Amino acid sequence: MLLVSDLRLEAEILPLLNFTYSYPAEEALRRLLGEVPPSVEQIREKQAVFRALLGQWAVVAEFSYSRLQLPEVQRFLHEVVSGQLALETSRVRLAARLLLSEEARYRSRARYVQAIQFLRRLEQHYFSRLSTPGFPLPAQARLRVITRFLGRFSLADTAAAIAEDQFSAARMVVFARQLAAVRPEELADFWAAFFWFEACWSAAKGMRQLGFVFPGFQAAGLHLADFYHPLLPAPVKNTLELDPADNVVVLTGPNMSGKSTLLKAVGLCVYLAHAGLGVPAAACRLPFYASIVVAVNLTDSLSSGYSHFMAEIRNLKAVLEAAQGPGRVFAVFDELFRGTNVDDALDITRATVCGLARFPQSCFLISTHLLQLESELPAQPGRRTYCIACQLEQGLPVFTYRLQAGWSSLKIGRILFEKEGLPGLLNDGAAGYSSSL
Repeated sequence: MLLVSDLRLEAEILPLLNFTYSYPAEEALRRLLGEVPPSVEQIREKQAVFRALLGQWAVVAEFSYSRLQLPEVQRFLHEVVSGQLALETSRVRLAARLLLSEEARYRSRARYVQAIQFLRRLEQHYFSRLSTPGFPLPAQARLRVITRFLGRFSLADTAAAIAEDQFSAARMVVFARQLAAVRPEELADFWAAFFWFEACWSAAKGMRQLGFVFPGFQAAGLHLADFYHPLLPAPVKNTLELDPADNVVVLTGPNMSGKSTLLKAVGLCVYLAHAGLGVPAAACRLPFYASIVVAVNLTDSLSSGYSHFMAEIRNLKAVLEAAQGPGRVFAVFDELFRGTNVDDALDITRATVCGLARFPQSCFLISTHLLQLESELPAQPGRRTYCIACQLEQGLPVFTYRLQAGWSSLKIGRILFEKEGLPGLLNDGAAGYSSSL
């Protein structure tokens, strides 16, 4: 089970990794970000692609091509390979045609030259210099698709002839014959492999610029050192260390202290680790989770006809059903049961926290605004309590966004209410109403 829409991967994370030059490559990157391999071995295989690219960054750092040329080259190659455009493969007939029409000579030569220069750039600057043995076997196969396709054409000699203004009818015929021999499925495989490569390069570049680190997988426990949410311009970095026996974390803190952002940051690290990408942290070690659920922004569903509270109930039910299965579950619940009255919320939050502790193989993070919960929870192994520190200075809250052990009992609602002058406005309104009677 994978319920991570609240991480807003496409809206918030994809732009951080998107350095692609075309829509097909961006789509490939979107798939890369949304793909979660089903095992640690396959996650490591996906990591290995990025590691190999970063290990040869001197070769691919400046990877680029013309955004304007790409669709023209794609169209030209497709038209020829699909048979929609028949290129002249007779040197005599082509030479005669080019002599008779200056317009035909210019048009034909321009399309040939554009395709050859585009493909030659890819071959010369990147794929002929890239060492494939460092990549995992499936990635090596994709890279061979690219190099074999580029190798079908005499790109070095032809590009040199173009540069020397020696691109004759004979050379055009040679290229036309080489291109005509390409099967449609070979061309489709080339573009698929090429855009996959660009997506991997783009993600690697983003992770490199952001300083993301590749996580390690372990049997149990969770270690996140100096983690943060990458959208924050100046993030306060925190560390979360859970022992193998720890499986429930209760997080408290006043409004605006940063609980939701911290939970999203933890959830993002866990998700990106399972997607085979780097994570925004100094170090990360975690177990493999078969199910990942991040519930931070649950809202009422008008289309489904159920409220915020019912959404929380159904979400929790799905998590519990998954936790009863063979795989580990990682789940985040932000301000659990805030969609119902305080008495009900207290009772069912207590029952939920106590019940989740009975799933020792999984990991649950729960934030709550119910400060009474501290005295009502029985002692249980595996439960850890954290809060986000906040201090009062001259009667006003100062937010540190620092995670620390323990409970927060600070209430700032009334402080902010009074700071904004609401009591006075309310009293003035009442006085104005009575005087008008």
